[in-house]
Amino acid sequence: MKKIITLLLGLVLVLSCIGAYAGNDVAVEKLQEEGILVGDETGDLRLDDTLTRAEFSRLVWELGFIKEEENLKTFSDVPKNHWAYEFIGKMASVDLLCGYPDGTFRPDEPILLVHAERILLRVLNSSSMMDLTDFECGAISLEKNLLTGVTALQYEEITRRDAVHMIYQTKEEYLESESADQDDAGVLGVSSGGGSANLMMSMPTEDKTESSGAVSIGGSLGPMDIGYSAEEYAPIEESGFKDAIISPLSTFSIDTDTASYSNMRRFILSGKKPEKGVVRIEELINYFTYENKFPQDGTPFGITTEVGICPWNEEHLLARISIQGEELKQEERQPQNLVFLIDVSGSMYSSNKLPLVKKSIHLLLDQLDERDSVSIVTYASGTRIVLDGVSGTEKETIKEAIDQLSAGGGTAGSEGLLLAYHQAEKNLKEGNNRIILCTDGDFNIGVSSNAELKELVSEKREKGIFISVLGFGIGNYKDSRLEILADNGNGNYFYIDNLKEAKKVLADEMIKTLYTIAKDVKIQAEFNPATVAQYRLVGYENRMLSTEDFENDQKDAGELGAGSTVTVLYEIVPGTGKASDLRYQTSEIIGSNELFCVNIRYKEPEGTESKLLQFPVTEITAQVSDDFSFAAAVAEFGMIINESEYSGLASYDSVLSLAKNARGEDEFGYRSEFVSLIDLLRMIDDE
Repeated sequence: MKKIITLLLGLVLVLSCIGAYAGNDVAVEKLQEEGILVGDETGDLRLDDTLTRAEFSRLVWELGFIKEEENLKTFSDVPKNHWAYEFIGKMASVDLLCGYPDGTFRPDEPILLVHAERILLRVLNSSSMMDLTDFECGAISLEKNLLTGVTALQYEEITRRDAVHMIYQTKEEYLESESADQDDAGVLGVSSGGGSANLMMSMPTEDKTESSGAVSIGGSLGPMDIGYSAEEYAPIEESGFKDAIISPLSTFSIDTDTASYSNMRRFILSGKKPEKGVVRIEELINYFTYENKFPQDGTPFGITTEVGICPWNEEHLLARISIQGEELKQEERQPQNLVFLIDVSGSMYSSNKLPLVKKSIHLLLDQLDERDSVSIVTYASGTRIVLDGVSGTEKETIKEAIDQLSAGGGTAGSEGLLLAYHQAEKNLKEGNNRIILCTDGDFNIGVSSNAELKELVSEKREKGIFISVLGFGIGNYKDSRLEILADNGNGNYFYIDNLKEAKKVLADEMIKTLYTIAKDVKIQAEFNPATVAQYRLVGYENRMLSTEDFENDQKDAGELGAGSTVTVLYEIVPGTGKASDLRYQTSEIIGSNELFCVNIRYKEPEGTESKLLQFPVTEITAQVSDDFSFAAAVAEFGMIINESEYSGLASYDSVLSLAKNARGEDEFGYRSEFVSLIDLLRMIDDE
């Protein structure tokens, strides 16, 4: 049974539902229309009230997916005249819920999130959901979208609004599995007398998780068996505080990569805390979008700044600098010359590699049209051109070529890169010329060292060809190599852990991913020692530049995609710097009320000379935004994972409080997912 559970989660991780997130208002309307959701005698839905066990049982029963049994199971505190007697008895008779060892059901007690998860997961697939730990319930529910928009944590009472979303998403998941001819994934009836039924509604004890919650994607049974030892990550040397008099300038390249976030999610949902150095904090922060000022005066981006109290050290300030790229509509975009460079070596055999690559590319193809051309290059022990400059309208031809790919052989990654660049140059367009590399990063034939690969892509970027790197898989994953390819090849880097992430990167945010509006974007913050004693850049350790690099147009830096946001956080020690007596130069502090000035240099996508923008910041923000608080929560979470020496008062509780209260509208549910991940990692760490 345990192997079935772990394999099920592995399948869910890769093939999780990619349907659009339905906001609570949509869910409320739909369930009202179907008669599942009704109000009180005045018509009030009381969406913010907590939900009882009986009320939740009724909502689940009204879904209509449960086969009735002739004999009802009874409980001592649910008499025949109780309004919920019939459907509680019917659901209990098929082991979708049960009572307590004393024979009671306690229908009027509030239901906890973890108990609601157990019931709904068993509605979707009872035979594999009998013995789930609390952690497994949360992880699978998150992957099935059941927790998107839910405000409660695992051991908290849910509201009627929470239940509405969970019920609606369960219905969508069930119907989708039915339409896909996967009737075995949905349950019409469950055999009674399941030996582990008492797990269903058991009260949480002090030891709330029954096991480590370690669920392997590959089917093994614990974090020690998952096989992360062959994965490679570049070391991160955390930035410390700098004196504003001695080192007033902080210079670095922007970074729009988000690979660390989805990779972190993969670790957590597999029951394992990411090791120190696996996570790059800036990539966690930049996974999310923020409400920023849009460009003005013909510039390709706008800038938003806020300064407030630092949540993990209240004696310090925290500054947020957010760059908002100019948006580009689908109908206004330029033609694309896309070269898919696909790793088909033997290491890509598993379901979370080449099979997921194929499904991911299908999502992108749906966004292409007659303006675009597509080439496909593959590499294993050798290289091959599968398609050469096919029109974006020939979707079936492209899909058929992709679907016929199979994995086997060595990994001649460098040869594949050279051939892909050749194809891109051959079909060069006045528009977006880009290689999309899909791989686990495990090169073992030809040029394979990080230094050699850096030199290769650095040379090729001068041809005006960009690169997007999509990482796949676990076990032998080479994050450090893929980051180097993206950073030095005028590119961006994403980790695709499931179809939802593929949809986000390649469909929903295709313009952001593939269209560059500014290249070699550098930031240089100058701190005023009259108001700032010390400062520290949070994240961006692998993107630091020397002071001289800022004005050096030959120095490569990061690219900004259309509509993308880049957020930077500085931890600031307020106060006046103390000037030192120097023999050969003065260190006099000039009076000014400015805290710092943000200087940004960038080039047009085809340009060779940089342009300069300057934005002085003069005051502390009276009331910081939800975006400020949420970005701070994400940074604090990253500091906990990376065991930062500057984490101060950082804790899971403080991160949860900050993030929960700063979710805002959360259109796509990404912030709610983050809150759930915090809760799950806390469960892992509590072991």
